[in-house]
Amino acid sequence: MYIFVTSFSESGYHQYAKNMLESVVEKWNPKHFKLYAYYHDFDINSVDAPQSETIEYRNLNDIEEMLQYRERMKQHDGTNGGTQAYNWRMDAIKWCHKVYALSDLAFEMMEEEEYDESNWMIWLDADTVTTKRLDIKQFPKWLPDKADLVHLGRKDADYSETSFLGFNLSSHNTCSIIADFRGAYTIGETISYREWHDGFIFERLLNIYKAHGMVTKNLSEHARGLAAFAQSPLSEYFNHYKGNLKKKLSNTEVSPDVTGPRRYKQLADIVRFYKPSTILETGTWNGGRAVEMSLAAFENTDKVHYIGFDLFEEATEESDAYEMNSKAHNMVEAVEKRLEDFKVRMIKTGKEFTFELHKGDSKKTLPACKSLKKADFAYIDGGHSYETVKADWEAVKKHIPVVVFDDFFSKDKKGNLPKEEHLGVNKLMGEIEAYGKVVLPSADGVLGGGITHLCFVANKKGLPKLPEELTRVPIVVTPKDSRPKQEIIDNVKANSELIEDFDFIKTSKVNNETAIIVSGGTIDFKKLKQRIKATNNKVFCVKHSYPKLLKNGIKPFACVILDPRPIEGVSTHGIVRKDLFKKIDKNTIFLVASMTDPSVTKHLLSKGANVKGWQAYSDALRDMNVKNKIVVDKETGINEGSTLITGGTCAAMRTLAIGHTLGFRNFELFGFDCSVDEVTEEMKKETTDTEKTKPKYMKVELSGKHFWTTGELLAMAQDCEKLFDQAEIDMGIIFHGEGTLCAQVFENSMRGKEKHYSELLNVAA
Repeated sequence: MYIFVTSFSESGYHQYAKNMLESVVEKWNPKHFKLYAYYHDFDINSVDAPQSETIEYRNLNDIEEMLQYRERMKQHDGTNGGTQAYNWRMDAIKWCHKVYALSDLAFEMMEEEEYDESNWMIWLDADTVTTKRLDIKQFPKWLPDKADLVHLGRKDADYSETSFLGFNLSSHNTCSIIADFRGAYTIGETISYREWHDGFIFERLLNIYKAHGMVTKNLSEHARGLAAFAQSPLSEYFNHYKGNLKKKLSNTEVSPDVTGPRRYKQLADIVRFYKPSTILETGTWNGGRAVEMSLAAFENTDKVHYIGFDLFEEATEESDAYEMNSKAHNMVEAVEKRLEDFKVRMIKTGKEFTFELHKGDSKKTLPACKSLKKADFAYIDGGHSYETVKADWEAVKKHIPVVVFDDFFSKDKKGNLPKEEHLGVNKLMGEIEAYGKVVLPSADGVLGGGITHLCFVANKKGLPKLPEELTRVPIVVTPKDSRPKQEIIDNVKANSELIEDFDFIKTSKVNNETAIIVSGGTIDFKKLKQRIKATNNKVFCVKHSYPKLLKNGIKPFACVILDPRPIEGVSTHGIVRKDLFKKIDKNTIFLVASMTDPSVTKHLLSKGANVKGWQAYSDALRDMNVKNKIVVDKETGINEGSTLITGGTCAAMRTLAIGHTLGFRNFELFGFDCSVDEVTEEMKKETTDTEKTKPKYMKVELSGKHFWTTGELLAMAQDCEKLFDQAEIDMGIIFHGEGTLCAQVFENSMRGKEKHYSELLNVAA
């Protein structure tokens, strides 16, 4: 019997540990192997964890010594308490879970007779998947009786890869090193060293014990680079999905699409303009961009051929580091399946789609590609090192007239720019001689600072210039608090005295209800009433839609208020705010943000309204003395641990966030216009500044359609654009309304292209 041990958090479970556990159930014989799975900071019963006699789950939080250690070390979390960018080498907390889990089990095995049948205890990282049924005959080769300890050494690193550690518990030396390993954490010795993670601490102890006679076996003595596991005999039976490789690769499913960045829409527009029939891409990834570019090309042709290049499953930790890759990888078979499915769909529309995929390093595969000369459009987004982007350019420049590069970087508003090693495309653009080079405008920020752009290269004389709408800078509204910081803080303090209940808004279990959210725009009341009858719902509204709903016989569940301006003032819609609350329904819960002007709160309370408070995050509430971490200023009086609601610039957007916090995942939107129907000549003269230089109403263009809007409404539209394209947010949205700016934003978005469950049901009326 060989005993294994691992550990994971809730996020780790969903990201990779579930894959590991499922493979254990499938590939491990319970007569020969057992896994003790330590979980921490969540309830294992809250997830559908695989069950088998091979696996025993244990709560790591039951170890009081670990909890005390984490509390003492909470400042040493890799960010120095939020004062600097995260550095995993200086995180004394994250890596302690491994040490406490393996030592807890080891100490138990040393004491209990039931473990006498096994002398070996093996640590196995939870991002490891068993790919082949374990053969017990192999284990004496890996874990010989003469060895005290088995590890994965690395010639090119200062410490071993600790994803696999074998401990012979019949050895006194082994028992002592485990005790010292745990002791280094318990007494806080970890933070006295250059690096604080388990690998560094373990290697220090290993060298000391080897010098005093410990017998060790290195399963990766000939390994080069960092990926020792993959170069050991263990790789015949296990895959270690380290770093970006954590996700279990599938030969049928690809990783989720990335739809948020605006520059990808620019890419599709470039394809539409130049009308290619053969598209080449380095960095195929999951095939999503291949589909997008091909669909754009199909608008002008009936036949499209795609040529894709990627490392696919050949990617390694070393290649990710060298090429500055941050995305998970996909198997070539999975991408082939996705493109085959797309091919079938195109046939049904009368279109012909063909493709070829080339696996491997593009520096080798691209020059060797026989189809290269046929391509008339290239998108270069593979490896990001200067060496790779230059090699890709050298391969395509002789043949392809239109070339687009991703990841050209510029400084952000704070003057930040990625490190020099990330600027491979920037350097290449300075060297390229072409008939035209254009860096396209972008608002796509980069983690750590900077803005990333597409860079267009005209590689053929006489190519038409890019249209103006692709090269002009879009209107971007940067919302600011409508009142001074101190005034908002004073509002928060005052409302904390006026409002008794601030506990209504808190993270709740996911429910199966629908949140119907009604903003202040045009409302189709007939449709709204139909949806209220058809769904298990609660109606949320904002202050401008509240009187409209009551007038039409609809009693909202809640009215959300977010406005730090006085009740007697005039709203942005030209209505006296007080007049919006002439009639109050006692069944409506008024969710009043703490930053709301107290005159609004007092007015509602005077009318007997059911008022509940909530905390809306604003920069005005932030302690600006704390860098690189959002901390609420103590001056506000907001309790530490309070639920802070973000989500946008206006009450309607915060209502979505409130609904999500309360457990809603199905949303239907009404009155989300973000534009005005008609602007008269008099309205065109209205301004927003004392100098009368900034017009209140502006005309914007989206997908060839023009809309009149205001700065506030445009900011809301931009909030909607971000939300509608965030695939990682678990929510379904049905948008009601047409002919408005927000309707067009939704139509163009990822969520707008999805079919909602209600549209897929073929039910007779």
